[in-house]
Amino acid sequence: MYQEIKPSKGIDNLIDSFWAFSNNKSSENFKVLPDTCVDLIFDLNQNKGFLSGIMTNYQYRELATESDLIGVRFKSEKFGFLSKIPLYQTKNLRLELAEIFPTQNLKVLNQLTDIEKLTDKISFLENFVATSFKQDVESQDQIILTVAEKIRTLQGIVNVGDLAKLHHISLRQLERRFKSYIGVTVKEFSNIVRFNNTKNSIATFTKTSLLEIAFDMGFFDHSHMTYEFKRISGENPSFFR
Repeated sequence: MYQEIKPSKGIDNLIDSFWAFSNNKSSENFKVLPDTCVDLIFDLNQNKGFLSGIMTNYQYRELATESDLIGVRFKSEKFGFLSKIPLYQTKNLRLELAEIFPTQNLKVLNQLTDIEKLTDKISFLENFVATSFKQDVESQDQIILTVAEKIRTLQGIVNVGDLAKLHHISLRQLERRFKSYIGVTVKEFSNIVRFNNTKNSIATFTKTSLLEIAFDMGFFDHSHMTYEFKRISGENPSFFR
């Protein structure tokens, strides 16, 4: 069973959501789609923690029997300023937290395991995030944060050169700083944002043709949209209708 919980207002600028997944049946594989987020994942059954870097295409994950997972889904543009980990080194990877946060990893796992109710686990994780990931506003690259927000607002339908001009920065500087803090290029980030918005439009506007949605979302034609969907999700656009 999968559950998703929105964060409290105090940390909702950092966290997209908390989530929990339990599996009491036989082991199974499931597909994970890119969402521009970075996840901290705690496997309470295996007593391990993981960092799942920002993804640019789909991946399969195997869930063992009796899996008990709980995760913190960070907005990637924020996590890059909260952690000393170079996010571009984690792209499309899953790393053990013991290698990244050796002192905190086991402590957090033990405390989460001792808590029974999911609501209490979420409260514990909210406090963990608030105390462990201090927001240093001065260290944040405001241009990169603004660019990321602009891309989200425009649903990923952007021109990288225009973004650079709008924020009075060279294209080379924008690409370097964006990749350093967010872990992917501006184009990769925009493509993921556009994919997710297009996917939602396909599911919501069932009477609108896929070709019309393709044009509305900045694709050249239906074939272009299909190519991007197959590359990012492994599925045709019609799969999400």
